[in-house]
Amino acid sequence: MENLNSFDTIDHITISISNLEQSIQWYLSSFACEVIHREKTLAILQFKNIKMVLSLPSDQRPHIGFVKKNASEFGEIMEQSDCCKSTFIADPTGNPVELVSETLEEIQPKG
Repeated sequence: MENLNSFDTIDHITISISNLEQSIQWYLSSFACEVIHREKTLAILQFKNIKMVLSLPSDQRPHIGFVKKNASEFGEIMEQSDCCKSTFIADPTGNPVELVSETLEEIQPKG
């Protein structure tokens, strides 16, 4: 088995929700997590091993985001509504994949 340190990192998953407040409350009461960022149309929840973006359908479509420091080699880097800097590609089936060059923590460090 390869060294785990050489594997890419999943930064977040984004799911579509119909009611932001209701979804935030459900996840907070059902799981051990916290809201680390919130806007009018989305919220970012931090779990121990991953972030989950709750997004109204008008803001973002469901996708998975990988940390990829060379993301600019795949397309133009833009600041996204969930505050990371990234580009989007698609897998062979057409599923959206976000390549994150700068994470929320790198852009807005805690402390």
